[in-house]
Amino acid sequence: MNPFVYEQLSQRVVFGAGRRVDICGEVERFGTRVFLIADGAAGRVGDELADLLGDRVCARWSEVVQHVPMELAERAVVAVNTSGADVVVCVGGGSSTGLAKAVALDCNLAVVAVPTTYAGSEQTTIYGITGERHKRVGKDPRVLPRSVIYDAELTVGLPAHVTGPSAFNALAHSVEALYAPGCNPVTSALALESVRAINRSLPTVQSNPTDLGARGELLYGAYLAGMALGATAAAFHHKICHVLGGTFNLVHADAHSVILPHAIAFTAPALPNEMARLAEALGVTPTGDPAGALWDLAAASVVPTSLADLRNQATGEPLRRADLHEAAARVVAEISSHPRPFTQADVLGLLENAYDGNRP
Repeated sequence: MNPFVYEQLSQRVVFGAGRRVDICGEVERFGTRVFLIADGAAGRVGDELADLLGDRVCARWSEVVQHVPMELAERAVVAVNTSGADVVVCVGGGSSTGLAKAVALDCNLAVVAVPTTYAGSEQTTIYGITGERHKRVGKDPRVLPRSVIYDAELTVGLPAHVTGPSAFNALAHSVEALYAPGCNPVTSALALESVRAINRSLPTVQSNPTDLGARGELLYGAYLAGMALGATAAAFHHKICHVLGGTFNLVHADAHSVILPHAIAFTAPALPNEMARLAEALGVTPTGDPAGALWDLAAASVVPTSLADLRNQATGEPLRRADLHEAAARVVAEISSHPRPFTQADVLGLLENAYDGNRP
């Protein structure tokens, strides 16, 4: 066993169907005046939590945008300061958590997260704020939610077109944790268990959305994926997705489901041991093809497999093949190291395969 360092993040996790009713007790560990963030898709859950919290809620916020635009974060900070809140509760997907993190970074308030997707952001000290077509990503312990409530019942109404890509976002966290900076035997154990759980449960959830047992296992896999990412770092695949999202305003989770198989196909020759363990966790033989298995899982789960199908969230315009040259240049500028050396031409080739939707 080689020497390693594993830094345990300080956080309380409450996991179980129906556990959202514990929200008051979790909030009272950190404050008495709640700034409640709930994105549009989580409005009903936000209303339910507001009822449970009662007069503890001093302000509500529903304007949430992917990639956390700087202007939005600044307005939210003003609203928090004006409200006199001493704790932030965020409900919804990664964008709600991302906005809560931006607020925590500036206001130094505790965050209690109630995720309704599989994004995993609630398990990390990573934050991202976008301005001028560039997503600035950093790490700060102040943004880590101090308490997280995982309630699989809150994911039952999640549409299939959101569930699948969101699960692939989590899957990408685990896959890259096998080789990202900071990886060690503990993070690899978390990551591989996460891959197994997601691989087992995602097809069932997509075919039978009301299967609460499968939903719970998928949420468990996403939780472990977030832990693995939180103890390591965003790497090659994630940097590509950050560029695509920050520059071209693509849906973050959709970019993950498209890019992941291609990023792993490129990386695999440099990491035979890690890829053998990944293949086994995906249910193929250790000498099998993990990149192909990821693509097959995406196809079976009815998630995007082609960049050509993705659109700018603001304009509705599709990503153009010509845009891939700018994306490749930005990726090379963003990434300083990777287990397999690469050039801008390598990244462009990867993106072109992903654009065409080819099975790697």
